[in-house]
Amino acid sequence: MEIHQLTYFVAVAETGSFSRAAERCAVAQPSLSQQIQKLEQELGEPLFDRLPRRVVLTDAGRALLPRAISILAELQDIKHTIKQDADTSRGTLNVGFIPTIAPFVLPRVIKRFNQEFPQARLSVHEDLTDALVRELVDGKLDVGITSMPIHNRLIRTEELLSEPLLVASSRNHDITTHTSIQVAELDNFPFIALSEMHCLGEQVQSFCYQQNLALKIVCDTSQLITVRNCVEIGLGISLVPRALALSDTSQQINYRPLSGAALQRKIAAATHAERTQSFLAKQFIQIVKEEYPA
Repeated sequence: MEIHQLTYFVAVAETGSFSRAAERCAVAQPSLSQQIQKLEQELGEPLFDRLPRRVVLTDAGRALLPRAISILAELQDIKHTIKQDADTSRGTLNVGFIPTIAPFVLPRVIKRFNQEFPQARLSVHEDLTDALVRELVDGKLDVGITSMPIHNRLIRTEELLSEPLLVASSRNHDITTHTSIQVAELDNFPFIALSEMHCLGEQVQSFCYQQNLALKIVCDTSQLITVRNCVEIGLGISLVPRALALSDTSQQINYRPLSGAALQRKIAAATHAERTQSFLAKQFIQIVKEEYPA
């Protein structure tokens, strides 16, 4: 028994005509008649008495009609429910951010997300990239906002933007009057380093190694805000993401671009490669892309 056979059966019963039923169902009348015959053969009973000017239900047809209507209504309800779940603006979205992104982006993203989807709930987890990847693979997170590259075949990445790193120096202990800093100058000053446990810290150290720089590291810390505060009081310079610079309203630190070599990090939305992205996940990723400080 096929769903379309029940649909044709109900149409014939309600219209009292094979031709009108075929028109309602947008199929050829011979095709509709053939499917009704197959349904009758499967049930072992005729469903209609074919009279010269109309068709009427047999006892078997009258028994089947309410059940067929109920089955078709239930199927429509299932389709509606599935579509609503797929495109819903309700539910909980589990998202992760690396700590060198979250403080500068997350508040704005949460505010806009809550405005656009007031019936949804965000559950936010901040952790290092490797931990976020594990939680994505385990299905504990729906989306992870991190930096590339990620080397895991189960993770799908969507690049959102490239963010430059800037040279941060204390305004009270400034290192130059120029608007930019040459890469070769970085090892002329004490340097505040972010720990290589962060992908950002690892990227900076790798960049300096490639540029043959011998940094004078006076402090190695696991918190980007500590890097910023050490720079402010003149302990040294550092390389920090532009998002930090744009969020800094203290006017106590100068932020300058590098000259001679580009240093950027690629920000990405990471999701499980074998899972379908929900409506909320897609909208969240778009909001991050639009709200990321530019």
